[in-house]
Formats: sequence, C-alpha cells, structure tokens
Amino acid sequence: MLTVLALAMIVCFIVLLSMKKLSVFNALTLVPLVFGVIAMFVTGASFSDLFTWIKEGVFYTVDYETQSTSMGVISPGLTILFSILYFDLMLGVGLFDPVAAFFIKMAKGDPLKVLMSTVMVSSVVAFNGDTTTTIIICVSAFINLYKQLGLKLIYLAIIIVAPIGIWNQLPWGGPTIAAATAQGIEVNELFATLLPGLIAAQVTVIVITYFIGRKERKRLGWSPDDAKSVSPEQLDRMIAAVRDKDIELKRPKLFVFNLALTLIAVVLLIQGEIHGSIIFMLASAIALVVNYPNVDESSQRLEDLAADVLPTAVITLGAGVFSGVLTGSGMATALANFIAGVIPTQLSSHMAPIYAVIATPAICFLPQDAFYFGIASVMKDVMAQFGITATQAAVASMVGQAFRLVSPVIPALYMLCGECKLNFAEFMKEYGKYYGLILLAVYLVVYGITGALPY
Repeated sequence: MLTVLALAMIVCFIVLLSMKKLSVFNALTLVPLVFGVIAMFVTGASFSDLFTWIKEGVFYTVDYETQSTSMGVISPGLTILFSILYFDLMLGVGLFDPVAAFFIKMAKGDPLKVLMSTVMVSSVVAFNGDTTTTIIICVSAFINLYKQLGLKLIYLAIIIVAPIGIWNQLPWGGPTIAAATAQGIEVNELFATLLPGLIAAQVTVIVITYFIGRKERKRLGWSPDDAKSVSPEQLDRMIAAVRDKDIELKRPKLFVFNLALTLIAVVLLIQGEIHGSIIFMLASAIALVVNYPNVDESSQRLEDLAADVLPTAVITLGAGVFSGVLTGSGMATALANFIAGVIPTQLSSHMAPIYAVIATPAICFLPQDAFYFGIASVMKDVMAQFGITATQAAVASMVGQAFRLVSPVIPALYMLCGECKLNFAEFMKEYGKYYGLILLAVYLVVYGITGALPY
C-alpha cells in the first residue's frame, strides 16, 4: 500500500505542476500533506508522527543508534536564500557587467558561442562537486547576457545542470561515495570504471549544446555573416544596455572591493569549512554597508530584492515537506523494495542494464541515501547470484544520474528555476528531451562496451 501511495504522490505532484493547477510551493507542501494523512492511517501513525516527518524533512533527523544527524532542507535552504540575496546585490552594483561585456565582445551576438561558453564554464565549475555552488556562479555570470541577447532562459537552466550531473560522479561527489559504500567497494575503483562513461557524456553534452546553439541562431535570425557586420558601435550599444541598466545602483568605483569580496566568499564556499548560509549572510551585510552606506538606501535594497529572494527560499523549504513525508512515512523504503522486487531475476546477466533503467526514476525522485542504501544495497545480493560483481552493480546504480539533476528533492534547482522564471515541470521536460534520455543511452552503450554493464 505504501508503494502505491509513493507512486501516486509522485505522479500527482508532476501532473498538477504540468497542468499548472498548483504552484510549485503548494504542490510540494499540500500533495505530500494529503498523502501523508493517508499514510498515517495506513501505518497506524498519529498526527504527531506526521508533523515529525515534516519537521525532520525540513530541519534534521537524528539516528541515536549511530549517533549521526541527517540534515533536511533548512541547511541548503538558508544558503540559497542568502546567496540569492548576495548575488542580486552584486548584479545591482555591476560586478558582472565586465563578464557580460567580455562574452558580448567574444560572441558578437552569436547565440552559439554564448551557449558553448555556458556549457564550458559550468563543466569547469562543476568539478568542485557542489550543485548549489555551480548554479550560483553560472547563473550570476550568464543570466543578464541571455536576457540581453534574447536567448531562451530554459536553455541556460538545462545547459548549466547537464555537466553537473556528470561531474557530481567524481570521487568526492555524493553519489559515487554513496554507491561505493552501499556496495562495499573502493571509491577510486568505482570512479575508474565510471570514467569512460563520464568522458563520453561530457562530449555528448557539448555536442548537444552546439546544436541547441545553432537552433537559437535560426530562431533569432542570426548567421555567421552577421558577426562581420557587427560594428564597434553596435557592440558598444549592446554593452551599454547592460552597463546602463539601473545606473543608480551601479558602483563602478567599488568594483575591486566587490570582486575581492565575491572571490573570498566563493573560495570559502568551495572549501566547505564554513556553512554557505553564514558566508553569504555576512557577505551580504558587508556588501550593503559598503555599497549603500545610507541606512534608508540599504533598507530599500533589501525590500526591492525580497521579491527575488523569498519565493525560491520558501519553495526550498516546501521541498522538505515532500522529502520528509516520503521518507518518514516509509513510502521511500517501500518504493525502494518494490523496485528491487520487480526486476525479473530470470533475465540473468541482462539484469544489470535492466536494473539501471528501472532504477532511474527512483534516483530522480527519491532522496539519494534512500536509493543507494535502500535499493542499491538490496540489489547487490540479487546481482551477485548471477555473477554480476559489486562494481558492476554500482555502475548500474549510477546510470540514472543522467536524470538526477531534475530531481524535485534538490533544493538548488528551485533557485535555478526561480532565477530563470521557469515552471519546474517544464524544466524537467526540456532537460529530459535535450539531455536526459540521450545521456542515459550514452551511459548504457559505453558501459556495455567497456564491460562495466554486462549484457
């Protein structure tokens, strides 16, 4: 029964978003609330238990046996709140105007070159293994340029996340560590097996982005000959449209200070020794005092930016209700066991790719730990019965990472969709159409050729 509830909750969530019957926040909170009440009666739990599930999804869960704590969405939620505030402040003071000017000059209005720049920057930044950091940096660097040139913001969103899904599988990435731990193998051994697939996926992402860029060229009526006809005066006008926007907020004389402050904040964020919310909260306060020393002006900036900051932060916290009810009620575990059980054991050695495909939706919709320590740990023993090694089973459990970066349980994605003014269901659909399905096929083919997934 819990399995049916889990599937029904996920389907209901997607359908209501797709049909635009509920906003993202309402869907993330009300849908799991309704199904949580049903699960409460099914399992014999109380209303107190229901609200405990939600509290644990939003705040944290304590495992008293292992003396460990698992954070809910409050941690990334606060980071997202203050990072949006900080980078909106930096956009206002004009910190990223030189970046936009550089790409305008380099691209000369060429949509293809802008999109290719986006995918390369995202690929490099994604090596730090942190989704939120990569999204923050790439959105801040490119969003004004996309708006200036009339490029579709949906492409900015899906191009940013495509490399993240690949390079999150580096040895220090969460999925690789979880998969290796669940299978009882060394992380480096798993990564060495994954590397051919990751390289092939990266090449694929670049090629797909190239064709999307050509598509944008056609839509905007741009041709390579247009670059020759772009005069210095026209480039200056394009740059001026960025430079002169909200001119009263710009602080060009403080450029060096703002750049240094931003670099310090990003370096500290990547190091991971200080929580991101603390870094950006303090950086925001410093930026406000230095750039807008007048109290009324500083307060006005906070009020003006509230419309950008609050919706995404609220949606992020709403995601805690979704994941909290799914996990706390036992629906996540039930769904994990169901997926493990439906894989036909009579298919013998073909089970590895079948497992990879069937598990992909679970990787997308379940919390990562629920999948790797639930489904993956159960499937390890099933795979072993048919001569499939633990490493091969781990690779199969990683193939679904092709769709991980459209998961409704990743808070940073709501920030991305908020900044790009996208419906989350539209974001999922477009990513799947351009990247997800193709990357899934690339992983299956490459791992099949290398023997990492025996067919």
